[in-house]
Amino acid sequence: MASVTATNVLCRAPVAGKRAARAAPASARVAAPARTTSSVSLKGSKGAFEGVAMRADRRGSALRAITDTKEAAADVEEEKPEPTLESDLGVDYSKLRDLLKAGEWEEADNEHRRLLTVLGGEDSEERGWVYFTEARQFPVTDMKTIDNLWTFYSDNRFGFSVQRKIWVGQRRQWAKFFKQIDWLNDEKNDAYRKWPEEFIWKKEAAKGHMPLTSALRGTQLLEALLEHPAFAPPAKPKSAAEQAAEQLGGVQKQAEQALGNAMKGLKGLKKPSWMK
Repeated sequence: MASVTATNVLCRAPVAGKRAARAAPASARVAAPARTTSSVSLKGSKGAFEGVAMRADRRGSALRAITDTKEAAADVEEEKPEPTLESDLGVDYSKLRDLLKAGEWEEADNEHRRLLTVLGGEDSEERGWVYFTEARQFPVTDMKTIDNLWTFYSDNRFGFSVQRKIWVGQRRQWAKFFKQIDWLNDEKNDAYRKWPEEFIWKKEAAKGHMPLTSALRGTQLLEALLEHPAFAPPAKPKSAAEQAAEQLGGVQKQAEQALGNAMKGLKGLKKPSWMK
């Protein structure tokens, strides 16, 4: 039995060796594809990297294009054409334009004031100033032309529209508004500056400092100019409830007036003899 076992062992040994030999090529075959996979993965990584780089380059180009577009738009804004001199009344605004363009601020303000009297009609031209009732009737086209000239040549520092924004921002409080646009003299207890020597005729003056409108006799004229339809937003249409309330208020007022008149009539009557 021992010999048989040894023989079996000896006979099986080559088989095991053969199996081992067969196993070796298998491991070799596994190792070879591993090298191929490694090279493929490197190529894939390189391709992926190049793809990411290309996408990043495209994004960079897109961002540069957006930036260039914004800069071009800014250049277009800076190169706005000069305002057109439109007028519904045939008024010539070329002198005002030339004075503002030359930076002659005091002379431009004087011409501006003269033009307002022209818009007011013959009566305002003769008296040399404008009533607030006349200012309300100024054509929108002409008021926009005047304001566009001021804002354009002052780089949006002066003009009625600029003054209105400041006034509204100060909640329509005149004292704060005058302080903001530097129409008050700090050295004289915030008294109104004397015209023309104490006003600042420079582009570096406070925003909204020009054009000047006298408020010594009240603010009605200045308010009419700042509330002009050329600058103020259109009023919202009244609702049905608001219209009904106004009508009711009108009827009530008429009734009160009628009652008051009736009471006045009773005062003139004499008491009858039986009431004495």
